[in-house]
Amino acid sequence: MKLKKIASLMLAGVMAVSMLAGCATASNNGNGGEGEGEGQGQVSTSNSSSILHDAMVGDARKMTTPTASSALDTALKNAVDTYFQNAEYINIINFDRVAAVDGAMYDALVKAMNAKKSIENGLSDANDKVTTAVKLYVVEASVSDTYALEKVADEIQGSVADLSETSANGEWNYTYTISASIVTKPVTSSIVEGVTGGVKYIAVAVTQTPAAVV
Repeated sequence: MKLKKIASLMLAGVMAVSMLAGCATASNNGNGGEGEGEGQGQVSTSNSSSILHDAMVGDARKMTTPTASSALDTALKNAVDTYFQNAEYINIINFDRVAAVDGAMYDALVKAMNAKKSIENGLSDANDKVTTAVKLYVVEASVSDTYALEKVADEIQGSVADLSETSANGEWNYTYTISASIVTKPVTSSIVEGVTGGVKYIAVAVTQTPAAVV
């Protein structure tokens, strides 16, 4: 009788260990799925601003605060959906760099954000109101979001670092936030040579906020 009880207890113990091992495996598999996505460099919209900010160095990083912007997300998506044309991107063959975008898509983005086009001139040391400057970039879609944001950081950090912290008349101190958004657009036309899968747009908004010097 005692032997049967002992055997039963041992069997229950083995089953419990097996169940725990199964749970651990399932948990690890779930984490592995997330890791795979992260390994491909696809980042959530809310993280784009932080990744861009982290990629900047020196004064550009010190004087800006990363801030997610749903307005920028919406404005970029609408601009891309409205103005994207496959044939315009036949020359996007430099997979390792981003290119600045001009034209109707950029104009629509600027208008939707009620923004300036130039970080250097739009965010001047004469502003006494909250002012936003927007830049738009494009890159071949096979690169990761993280890589694209790092390349955009390289493009803008010089301009950001040169921004003034105080107005020329000494009446205002300035603080700056930086936001980023990404939209990937598939390219389906066979005439777009050198582009595999699509193009990736990266919009950046830098907002200058003045505070009266007391």
